[in-house]
Amino acid sequence: MGLGFLFPLGFAALAALAVPLVLHLVRRLDLVRTEFAALRWIGARTRPQRRVHIERPWLLLLRLSLLAVLALLLAGPVWQSPAARGDGGFIAVAPGVDRAAARAAAHAEEGEWHWLAPGFPAFEEPQPAASVPLASLLRELDAALSPGRPLHIIVPEEVAGLDGERPRLVREFAWSVVPGRMAGPSTGKPASLRLEVRHDADAEGALVYLQATVAAWNVQRPGCCELATASSDVPVAADATHLVWLAPISEDVGRWVERGGTALVSGVAGDEGEPLWRDAAGRPLARVIARGQGCMVALPGALEPVDLPILLDADFPQRLWRALAGSSPAPTRAVAAQAEPLQETGTRHGERRDPADARPLDAWFALLAAMLLLAERLLATRRRRGETA
Repeated sequence: MGLGFLFPLGFAALAALAVPLVLHLVRRLDLVRTEFAALRWIGARTRPQRRVHIERPWLLLLRLSLLAVLALLLAGPVWQSPAARGDGGFIAVAPGVDRAAARAAAHAEEGEWHWLAPGFPAFEEPQPAASVPLASLLRELDAALSPGRPLHIIVPEEVAGLDGERPRLVREFAWSVVPGRMAGPSTGKPASLRLEVRHDADAEGALVYLQATVAAWNVQRPGCCELATASSDVPVAADATHLVWLAPISEDVGRWVERGGTALVSGVAGDEGEPLWRDAAGRPLARVIARGQGCMVALPGALEPVDLPILLDADFPQRLWRALAGSSPAPTRAVAAQAEPLQETGTRHGERRDPADARPLDAWFALLAAMLLLAERLLATRRRRGETA
């Protein structure tokens, strides 16, 4: 236990201690000069001696003490009791780890053994079979354990349940990697994107590049896209969500986009919308135009290399996928060595305390300041001996 302060910046008020000190050093009582005859016998070579003299030192001490107590009060004094410590460490084992391998990794370490799963079941219970949100559970465990309790995390070589960012833990911890693999969420067949294509006779050449792009999508994500091609006079399906329009734009297409559709439209001139792709000279090659509840990816020219040079780039399929279907989800699986949580700098688990263990002392310091102020006023207004009224 000991004295602590919530706002150490309040100690800057201690600079005010110089004010009464300077005032007492330069202050002099009103002296009356009286000449007497003996002064004539003092030689001219005798120089007067000066020394530091503090007027009313007890009053100065009271004033310095009052300012010091006020500075401590601004710093937020609290009385901290010792942090509670558990009987032993907490050993969290991620699903996918063999029990024997976990015991060997802990080297017979004593403490509570639990599965790193919702509810943190005991290690003696059956291993959770379903996927678990590993990153979220680590943050929950870091916040729930008592500050002084050691934490040992045992994970397999490949972990799942991540959320795109390495967890950050306040406490110190041990991270052990053993052979194994965590079960991930059951993905099944990826959601299929049905891409409606409407074109006129002049866009036959553009269809070749579009078909190659969709083929690249299906190689990276098997079965992710279905291409439905027809001439521009064929109505767009009522349940369609994505459209490639390779013909002069019509009012029907505009209304379809306003109802929430996403369309790639060629031959749209103008500066409307935000630039999406640019060429080497910085000229926009495509713009995103919001319309009602939907949006259009507008190409000023045709879907051909002469008007869209990036059509021949190796990463064009990924660019078009992000423009039409959005960004890919954050990765949920990683190698355990690369997914180790980060230790928050400047904070140790032994230093973090529960607010319930800190008792504020503001009232006591305020009472002490009031008493010092009262004593200072009494002493400052008391007449000194020899002083006239």
